[in-house]
Amino acid sequence: MTIVDKSINEVSSKGSKRGGWPKRATHLVPGGLRWILPGFILSVGLIYYSIIYSGYLSFFEWGGGRGAMTPVGFDNYAQAFTDPTFWTALRNTFVYFFAVFGVQVAGGVLFAAALHSKIYLSNLYKVIIVIPVVVAPATMAQAHIQVWQTDGVLNTILSSLGFESLVQSWIGQSSTSLLVITLVGCWGAVGFGFILFYAAMAQIDPEMLEAARMDGAGNLLILWSVVLPSLRPVTVSLAILNFITALRLFDNVWLITQGGPAGSSEFLGTIIYSETAGTQRNLGYAAALSMILLVIAVSTAVAIQLRGREKVLSVKGQRKRQAKRAQKEETNV
Repeated sequence: MTIVDKSINEVSSKGSKRGGWPKRATHLVPGGLRWILPGFILSVGLIYYSIIYSGYLSFFEWGGGRGAMTPVGFDNYAQAFTDPTFWTALRNTFVYFFAVFGVQVAGGVLFAAALHSKIYLSNLYKVIIVIPVVVAPATMAQAHIQVWQTDGVLNTILSSLGFESLVQSWIGQSSTSLLVITLVGCWGAVGFGFILFYAAMAQIDPEMLEAARMDGAGNLLILWSVVLPSLRPVTVSLAILNFITALRLFDNVWLITQGGPAGSSEFLGTIIYSETAGTQRNLGYAAALSMILLVIAVSTAVAIQLRGREKVLSVKGQRKRQAKRAQKEETNV
C-alpha cells in the first residue's frame, strides 16, 4: 500500500469516528416506497376495507346503530334479484348509459373538430361548452326543475309556439321522468367528452392529415378515416367512465325526481340511499346492492377494455399491412 492510500484510509477512518464524511449505507428498500406508502395505506386501509366490510355486511339484516345483526345468508341477494325496482333501476342504467354516451361522443367529436379549425371567438365557445362540466349538479338542479316542471320554461315555449298538445308534466309522470334525467345527463356530459377529444386531436400527427389532403380527401373523409380511428382509445376510456357514472348516478336523480314517480327513474344509487336513509332501512340489503353494483362495474369495465384493445390491435395490424404493401409496391416500381 502506498503512502497516499494509507493516508486516505486514515483520514476516512478518523472522519467516520470524529464526525467527518459518513459512509453511505446500502438500502435494500426501494427509494420510492416512502412516497407511495401513505397513499397505499389510505387505499388499502379505507377503500378495500370498506369493500370487504360491505361484503361481510351483505349477509346480515341490520337496521344500524345498536340493533342486532341477524344472519340471513344470501337472502339479501335473492331479494335484490326478485325485486322489480332493482330491474327497473338496472334498465334505467343501461338506457342512460347508451343515450348519454352516444350524445357525448357525437357532440364531443364535432365540437372538438370544429374548434380545431379556425373559428372566430373559439376560446369563448370553449368556455361555453365546458361550463356544464364544472358546475355542481346541486347548483343546477333548481334550474332544471324550473325548465321541466308543469308551468316551466319548456311548456311555456311550447304553448307560445302553438304546440299545446305537447305540454305535459315532464317530471311528474312515469313516461317522461327518465327522459328528463337522460337529457340533463347529456347536457352535462358533452363538455367532458369535448375536453378529452380536443386533447386527443391535438396529438394526431399533422403529416397524416396533410397526406390525406394531398390524396384528395375532404374534411368529412379525413374525420372518418383518419381522426376517428386515432380517437378509439379515448372513446373506450370514455365508455368505461360513462358506464361507472351511470351505475353510481345519484345526485341529479335525487334532486330532480327522487327516483319517482312510482320508481320510474330509479337508479341503483337512489335505491341504496333509500335503504340507508329511510325509516325502515336495512343496511345489509344496501350492502348487497353495493356489491352487485361493484361486480357489474368491474366486469363491464374489463369487458369494454378488452374489446377496445382488440379493436386497437386490429387497426394497428391493418396499418402495418398497408405500410408493408406500400413498401413492396415501391420496391417493385
